Amino acid sequence: MNVHLLLTILVIVLCAGSCVAQSWYTGEEPLRRAVIQKDVLSDCNRNADGDVVNVVSTGIVPGEGMRPSITVELANRHNRTGRKYAVYRVDDSGKSRRAGSVKRPVWGVVWGYRNNQNYHAVLMRAGNDDFYGYQLPELQFTILTVADGDTLVHSHWQRIASSAIRPETDYNRLHIVPTQGGYEILLGDERECRIGFCRDDRLFGDRAGIYVGRGACVELKSWTVTPCEYPERQVVWEPEALNEYLRHSTDPTEGVYEFLQASSSSLNTRLGGNYRLALVANGANYLLVYESGAQRFNDQWQTGMVKAVLRPTGLANLFDVTWFDAEHKPLKEGVKAMIGDNGVLTLHFSREGVIIECNRAFGPKEQARDARQSDGNYPTPGSSVIP
Repeated sequence: MNVHLLLTILVIVLCAGSCVAQSWYTGEEPLRRAVIQKDVLSDCNRNADGDVVNVVSTGIVPGEGMRPSITVELANRHNRTGRKYAVYRVDDSGKSRRAGSVKRPVWGVVWGYRNNQNYHAVLMRAGNDDFYGYQLPELQFTILTVADGDTLVHSHWQRIASSAIRPETDYNRLHIVPTQGGYEILLGDERECRIGFCRDDRLFGDRAGIYVGRGACVELKSWTVTPCEYPERQVVWEPEALNEYLRHSTDPTEGVYEFLQASSSSLNTRLGGNYRLALVANGANYLLVYESGAQRFNDQWQTGMVKAVLRPTGLANLFDVTWFDAEHKPLKEGVKAMIGDNGVLTLHFSREGVIIECNRAFGPKEQARDARQSDGNYPTPGSSVIP
């Protein structure tokens, strides 16, 4: 398949209410029909000019130290070897006209999906013809990442044959498992067949779903997403974008927090550094984004990585915390954060016997005040105004 087609895929997401709840797209168009019958999603794409995806939210958002482990059971009803499947275009009069046919339509799974410029995918198509029925069932597959519109191919189209593969139009169970440095792709009821490895562990967005190529008719029988803890080494905020965001923030909690002091009741606990952190909203939660100050393993930290995730507890200004230590390992048992009216962020690590205090050096109040003094020119976090 021409890789350029991947950049033209159409995303359709149906949101219920305020998009808190999402469901699979269903509907009928001139060149596409997606329906759910007896708990099976069927999505058929007859469009000669583009592939489509059908995606839902996994509830696992970038930057919070989690990755989705996905197991799906799906089939392509247009996957018979040697067959060609008609595709169409709609002419100016609104009529569908046949525009050729596709042999081996492409189908598969996408994850970490933000938009058609940022996602991972494992794509499949029918294997070679087996005229005499002597061969093991086979598929052809490719694994790729699209980031900012550029395609990185981890595995070019190649053949895989295994008794774990259910041939042609039957259902196959596919597993996408996060592991160090990326995602393992496995096939079979018991993960008997290893397909390959996606050598990119980024999570661009919270959505995942099925890929329906031109001429494909994909059925999805089961869909399971399990959140897995994952050492967060992803840069989720570029420095310029972070500065710009904070300059225009109206959230009084957001801002840049600098190390003030720390105390420890354990001689065996070492602090990773005197951190300068940016607090930014991330849906219902907040992220503490690393800016500078790492002393231990400082070569493993870049500006824009996530240092902590703060989740509201229901009590004002009190948060449950997942903190990523100097080696990016998550700490969350007994970790709490409080933000005082005086702009001091206090982190309590009860198991480790550590308390860290950070002072807000730059926030919306200072931005507004400085904007009035400078005729609308906002200061940057590098020119902090201490309250």
